[in-house]
Amino acid sequence: MVVLDGLDRDILREVQRDGRLQVSKLADLLRRPRTTVASRLERLEGDGVIRSYRAVLDPVRLGFSLLAFVLISVRRSAPSGGKSAQVLLAERIIGDCDADPKLPWVEEAFVITGRYDILLKVWARDLRQLSYFLINYLPSHPDIAQTETMIVLELVSDWRDRLLPIDKVFT
Repeated sequence: MVVLDGLDRDILREVQRDGRLQVSKLADLLRRPRTTVASRLERLEGDGVIRSYRAVLDPVRLGFSLLAFVLISVRRSAPSGGKSAQVLLAERIIGDCDADPKLPWVEEAFVITGRYDILLKVWARDLRQLSYFLINYLPSHPDIAQTETMIVLELVSDWRDRLLPIDKVFT
């Protein structure tokens, strides 16, 4: 964890709102010298606090009309190459989905505790695509013991709509 002061938090708050904000505009907004703001930004980027700048796309507007969470239980096996069977399987599913247009887009994948081992956040173009993924693709993996799928009826809020609450970050 890095130590942040008030200026760091102010910078993070503003670049979260608009990652395309020019350093000079950010400095004006924060009433600080441009060189100070630029060096702080460079440090926050170097420390990995700011991981990247990118456009946030809306999956629904791009044709992904169905969001589902897929829970996967994995048969136990020995780790390979320093990675657990759960991580290897999740990476394989992500890679396959990225490469095959018949498969949905896996936005996020987590290795979790509890009855299931993997949680996937999956965006499908339609029910047919999700069904193909669940009925044809997933059973082709011998390491998958069981799955459970939850289809999202209404998206109340996700990370695209929310900013990390910078005031909760400790100094």
